[in-house]
Amino acid sequence: MSEINNPHDSFFRETFSRKEVACDFLTNYLPETILKHIDLETLTLSKDTFVDQELRHHLSDLLYSVTHTQGDLYLYLLFEHKSSKDNWVALQLLRYMLRIWELHRKQHPKKKFLPIILPLVLYHGRTTWQIPKNFGALFDNNDKALKQYSPNFQFILHDFSHFSDEEIRGQAIARVTMLAFKYIFDPHLTDKLPAILNLLKQVNSQQTALEILETLLRYVVTATKRYDEEDVIEILGHISMGDDIMKTFI
Repeated sequence: MSEINNPHDSFFRETFSRKEVACDFLTNYLPETILKHIDLETLTLSKDTFVDQELRHHLSDLLYSVTHTQGDLYLYLLFEHKSSKDNWVALQLLRYMLRIWELHRKQHPKKKFLPIILPLVLYHGRTTWQIPKNFGALFDNNDKALKQYSPNFQFILHDFSHFSDEEIRGQAIARVTMLAFKYIFDPHLTDKLPAILNLLKQVNSQQTALEILETLLRYVVTATKRYDEEDVIEILGHISMGDDIMKTFI
């Protein structure tokens, strides 16, 4: 499956590439100790991807730069969209972080220090994430004398599939996105969709709401392969966004 026709990758990129969605997500899910020191108004999306070509069928990534009180900071989002978790995600993160630092050196040859990279892993598989969130756990050696010579870092994990609906915070678009990721593998997705889609009534811009609605429905249809045109029309019948708007949209 290529990067282009991967529905999880497309939905992740189309939603999280919107600055308002990324800022909303980070506001609600970054640790407060970090959030209070960054200026989200400076959030800038990089056009580069660092995931290996052969892994793009189950991994997607987005890189943001943001101003921190101590200097530049990179926020690296790695989206794991397999139905089961990957034991080697920390090793993959280290590889991608090295690529980001190498790119930073090329782009800023006069800078003497590397920026901190904060890795965030987003996951929505069928099984609960139980893998340690630190790179050092990949080494089967507890010798303290040796550990000081081994690299180590932690990543922040957000397991969408095992958030309760109440734990999914944020404005409408971010919540719609995360609820879609939570329920995309759920056999009862059809029952959940009307409530998810009706959140779009809270979006101030009608055009933006319709764009997200189209993006979400395309994701649901292509990712599940369980819905045809009649199913989609029936689902839309449960959305109270205005009859004229919905007729036009259909």
